Amino acid sequence: MKLAYLLNTLPHRGLYPADRANALLPALNTSDYKVFVPSTNTSLLNYLEKKHIKTCAFNNNAHLLEEMNSFNPNCIIHDSGNSEKDLIRRLKALNCPLIHFDDHGDGGALADLVFQALYENPKDLSKEHFVYGLTGYIPSQAIVPKNNNTTQNPPHIVVAFPHEDPENLTYRTLRHLVQLHIPLQISVLVDEHYKHDILDLKRFALTRKSIKVIQTTTPDAFITTSDIVITSGSYMPFLVAQFQIPSIILCAHEEEVNYAFPQEGHGFANLGLGRKIKQSYLQNAVMEIILHDNRRKAYIHKQKNFDFTPNLVEVVELIEQTIANKKAEEEIAR
Repeated sequence: MKLAYLLNTLPHRGLYPADRANALLPALNTSDYKVFVPSTNTSLLNYLEKKHIKTCAFNNNAHLLEEMNSFNPNCIIHDSGNSEKDLIRRLKALNCPLIHFDDHGDGGALADLVFQALYENPKDLSKEHFVYGLTGYIPSQAIVPKNNNTTQNPPHIVVAFPHEDPENLTYRTLRHLVQLHIPLQISVLVDEHYKHDILDLKRFALTRKSIKVIQTTTPDAFITTSDIVITSGSYMPFLVAQFQIPSIILCAHEEEVNYAFPQEGHGFANLGLGRKIKQSYLQNAVMEIILHDNRRKAYIHKQKNFDFTPNLVEVVELIEQTIANKKAEEEIAR
């Protein structure tokens, strides 16, 4: 199989699509593939280089189509956010299956299969080629859930907004948390792509010894030690759910407000759009988890319902079935 993999990331979502590609490519059992990345997304290109994934950088859609025609794939995976109908129509002219991940754009209607882990309620059941739900989230590594029988003393809160954090929810959250006059451990996680002044965060750390500002590319190493995680509403909740830790969601983008997974019924306290959050709402959500043990345990119990381990196998099977169906259709057409 000649596989073309279109990959891009968004500033508020983080680099998870690259981790998904890193897990999916070996499972598809093909050595003949190309990963196409916009030349402007240097953070993604650098990340893929560290993962030893070779890339083909393109400057614009015309350049991409030129490279695609030259490569002549027999399957295309699109994990680049919301797609444009015009581009997908042109890719469809290559006459090979189109597999999309987390695509709310107009081009998704033209795909052969769309995995929608970032799905909204109600699901549009008329779109038969859409796979709504957790299947499209492929864990990047095996994770052991935390033993959450008791809360630490003092409770440990991890603040982890991914990647560039365009709305600077990291700073907003920390500013609200320091006004809680109770003993807390607070770990603030940022990575090299954080677009704001990290010194502003460190000034808060000077006011309390219990506040740590940590620059890391492995948030899971700190999340596993937490009692509460405060994060955004795209891919991070899936990671948190694997650890089974109560989580407060502050949406980093309007689109996240409607996502169905990081909601109360799945073990998350979703407070809506982060840039509009009132200090009292966030503080009340934190105190509710700390003071009401039944509430805390209810969040954990709901997260225990999820098992992400079969997802990779299921995704590969569905992709292979879609490719086989496409070939069968072509044979009938002949």
